[in-house]
Amino acid sequence: MKGMLIDSITGDLLTEHGRIAIGDTEGQTAEAVVTTMRGDIKEHPLLGGEAGRLRAGQPDVMWPGEVRQMLRGCGVDCERVVMETDGTISIER
Repeated sequence: MKGMLIDSITGDLLTEHGRIAIGDTEGQTAEAVVTTMRGDIKEHPLLGGEAGRLRAGQPDVMWPGEVRQMLRGCGVDCERVVMETDGTISIER
Protein backbone atom coordinates (compact mmCIF):
# COMPACT_ATOMS: atom_id res chain seq x y z
CA MET A 1 0.00 0.00 0.00
CA LYS A 2 1.20 3.47 -0.78
CA GLY A 3 0.23 6.49 1.24
CA MET A 4 1.42 9.31 3.47
CA LEU A 5 4.20 8.31 5.86
CA ILE A 6 4.05 9.10 9.56
CA ASP A 7 6.99 9.52 11.93
CA SER A 8 6.80 6.55 14.32
CA ILE A 9 8.25 8.54 17.23
CA THR A 10 6.32 11.82 17.07
CA GLY A 11 3.24 10.79 15.07
CA ASP A 12 3.70 13.74 12.72
CA LEU A 13 3.61 13.53 8.93
CA LEU A 14 7.04 12.98 7.39
CA THR A 15 8.19 15.56 4.89
CA GLU A 16 10.85 15.42 2.20
CA HIS A 17 11.99 18.57 0.40
CA GLY A 18 9.02 20.51 1.78
CA ARG A 19 6.44 17.94 0.66
CA ILE A 20 4.62 15.12 2.39
CA ALA A 21 6.57 11.87 2.09
CA ILE A 22 4.81 9.09 0.19
CA GLY A 23 5.79 5.45 0.50
CA ASP A 24 4.86 1.95 1.65
CA THR A 25 2.47 2.23 4.61
CA GLU A 26 2.06 -1.46 5.43
CA GLY A 27 4.38 -1.32 8.45
CA GLN A 28 2.78 1.72 10.01
CA THR A 29 -0.69 0.26 9.40
CA ALA A 30 0.30 -2.95 11.18
CA GLU A 31 1.74 -0.97 14.09
CA ALA A 32 -1.42 1.10 14.38
CA VAL A 33 -3.67 -1.97 14.37
CA VAL A 34 -1.62 -3.76 17.04
CA THR A 35 -1.23 -0.79 19.39
CA THR A 36 -4.55 1.07 19.21
CA MET A 37 -7.29 0.50 21.72
CA ARG A 38 -10.76 -0.47 20.59
CA GLY A 39 -12.83 2.65 20.11
CA ASP A 40 -9.85 4.90 19.27
CA ILE A 41 -10.69 4.79 15.56
CA LYS A 42 -14.24 6.15 15.57
CA GLU A 43 -15.16 4.89 12.08
CA HIS A 44 -14.20 1.32 13.08
CA PRO A 45 -14.80 1.02 16.85
CA LEU A 46 -14.01 -2.72 17.01
CA LEU A 47 -10.58 -2.28 15.40
CA GLY A 48 -7.63 -2.35 17.78
CA GLY A 49 -5.20 -4.97 19.04
CA GLU A 50 -4.83 -3.35 22.46
CA ALA A 51 -1.24 -4.56 22.85
CA GLY A 52 -0.78 -2.33 25.90
CA ARG A 53 -3.20 -4.49 27.86
CA LEU A 54 -1.02 -7.56 27.30
CA ARG A 55 1.67 -6.22 29.62
CA ALA A 56 -0.25 -7.07 32.77
CA GLY A 57 -1.07 -10.68 33.45
CA GLN A 58 -1.58 -13.68 31.21
CA PRO A 59 -2.08 -12.91 27.48
CA ASP A 60 -5.28 -14.12 25.82
CA VAL A 61 -4.65 -17.20 23.68
CA MET A 62 -7.13 -15.90 21.09
CA TRP A 63 -5.35 -12.54 20.72
CA PRO A 64 -3.00 -13.49 17.85
CA GLY A 65 -5.87 -14.80 15.72
CA GLU A 66 -8.01 -11.74 16.37
CA VAL A 67 -5.18 -9.38 15.46
CA ARG A 68 -4.41 -11.40 12.31
CA GLN A 69 -8.03 -10.94 11.19
CA MET A 70 -7.84 -7.21 11.91
CA LEU A 71 -4.61 -6.91 9.92
CA ARG A 72 -6.08 -8.76 6.97
CA GLY A 73 -9.13 -6.52 7.11
CA CYS A 74 -6.83 -3.50 6.82
CA GLY A 75 -5.01 -4.94 3.81
CA VAL A 76 -1.85 -6.17 5.57
CA ASP A 77 -0.75 -9.59 4.30
CA CYS A 78 0.04 -11.91 7.19
CA GLU A 79 -0.08 -15.60 7.90
CA ARG A 80 0.61 -15.58 11.64
CA VAL A 81 0.88 -13.20 14.55
CA VAL A 82 3.15 -14.52 17.29
CA MET A 83 3.69 -13.17 20.77
CA GLU A 84 6.95 -14.36 22.29
CA THR A 85 7.40 -14.98 26.02
CA ASP A 86 9.50 -11.80 26.29
CA GLY A 87 6.60 -9.72 24.92
CA THR A 88 7.91 -9.33 21.36
CA ILE A 89 5.16 -9.37 18.73
CA SER A 90 6.05 -10.79 15.30
CA ILE A 91 3.92 -10.59 12.17
CA GLU A 92 4.85 -13.36 9.75
CA ARG A 93 3.97 -13.28 6.08
